[in-house]
Amino acid sequence: MFPKELRQIVKQLKLKIMIKKLPFILFLMLAISISAQSTSTVTIDWSFNSTPSATGNTKSSRTIEVGDTVTWNWYSGGNHNVKSNSSSNESFESAFFGQGGTFSRTFTSIGTNGYVCSPHSGNMFGTITVVAEGTLSIDTFDALGTINMYPNPTDSNLTIDFQIQNVEKLNIKVFNLLGKEMLSKQISKNDASVKVSTLNDGIYIVRITSLNGQNSITKRFVKN
Repeated sequence: MFPKELRQIVKQLKLKIMIKKLPFILFLMLAISISAQSTSTVTIDWSFNSTPSATGNTKSSRTIEVGDTVTWNWYSGGNHNVKSNSSSNESFESAFFGQGGTFSRTFTSIGTNGYVCSPHSGNMFGTITVVAEGTLSIDTFDALGTINMYPNPTDSNLTIDFQIQNVEKLNIKVFNLLGKEMLSKQISKNDASVKVSTLNDGIYIVRITSLNGQNSITKRFVKN
């Protein structure tokens, strides 16, 4: 075989190898980009007179970033639900709950999401406005310590290493991008591993919350 033909064959082989590796390289770049991002959770106390003009956690209109989660907390009497308006950018609806119930929704696209309690739309309503990631908030755990999550991507176990003063345990919940809870676990400094091998490949959101619920942070990882 002539040297020129041999060089052409080698070039073709290299090109084939690069093409085969390209999906993995793109996947890895996406994972690195996602691992650098973090999101947060907003809590709304939900009962009679939870409206945009209310104060504190009963204020029902909030502005969040893409990937953030809103948790509605049924804090008082009555039987209520959370239902998006027909013009809402994203569609969601909870079951009816009484005091002590909760409903969470992770918002995945920029837009405006009006919602109501179906039977009490006159005095239980609000709007969740979703803006681009990085526009707004600081994670509430930032002032308390450091939380690292690795490896990312992972195919089996996800370790959540935390160094927070006077905190020995944290609650972990994993959601898919539609906001569906896939698994939950309470971790400690001695048992900080979460088994994710049963999940389908894809991007997931991890909500990390203090046991008293006052501090939280949301991160993302890729299951491969």
